[in-house]
Amino acid sequence: MMKSIFKGMFVLAALALPTTINAQKLHYNAGLETSHLWRGLEVSKGLTFNNEFAISDNNNHFRLGAWGGMQVDGDYKEADIYASYTIGGFSVAVWDIYNFSDGIYANDKQYRYFNYDARTTGHFLDAAISYNFAQHGLPLTLSWATVLAGRDRGNLNKQNIYSTFVQAAYTVYEDDNWKEDASVGGNFALSNYDENDGATFYGKSAGVNDVRLGCTYKLKVGKANLPITSQMMWNPEANKGYFRVAINLLDI
Repeated sequence: MMKSIFKGMFVLAALALPTTINAQKLHYNAGLETSHLWRGLEVSKGLTFNNEFAISDNNNHFRLGAWGGMQVDGDYKEADIYASYTIGGFSVAVWDIYNFSDGIYANDKQYRYFNYDARTTGHFLDAAISYNFAQHGLPLTLSWATVLAGRDRGNLNKQNIYSTFVQAAYTVYEDDNWKEDASVGGNFALSNYDENDGATFYGKSAGVNDVRLGCTYKLKVGKANLPITSQMMWNPEANKGYFRVAINLLDI
């Protein structure tokens, strides 16, 4: 099933290619963050460089890209590819997420990039859908993401449990120089099993696991936009809290 879903992702990409090739519109983004926080998890615990490149059509509806992150001391390393489609406030995306940080896998097979065997792969495929109500005058975004396949099989590696993350994000205040936003997210599994004791991909139990409050200063140096964000994240499910600072160095 893992291989079939992966092939399906690239079928979607292939359908978008005629448009993107004609458009020849390229994108690049790079930034630094004191830690990398994702869906309630502290994925990277130190200064991390992240960057992304992509190709899209002129209207930026179809988009094919790659995202990578690396902690400056090498403890965290990630390489992802994705395909997405956006129109109006609606967006859908499929990501192949591959964390190859040293020491996180017990089985060497999980470090083999082209290993998509469900029981031994280091990849997981994540499908996400969201809607931004900004065009309706409401600065609210609702999103739903489910792990379709890969290393989301519970404690016994028995079956895919389809861990799901839902989130509501709201822009509290914004002007030419400042932006303040808040969000709340929770997780659960669509197909858990008794022996997994209620655990999901995101923690030991379902529940609210990502509450954030952030403030961004829209720093400008000459013609360059270098926004700086400070953000607090709480994970009630794990009883943890985190703080990060990030600066966007390039967005073209």
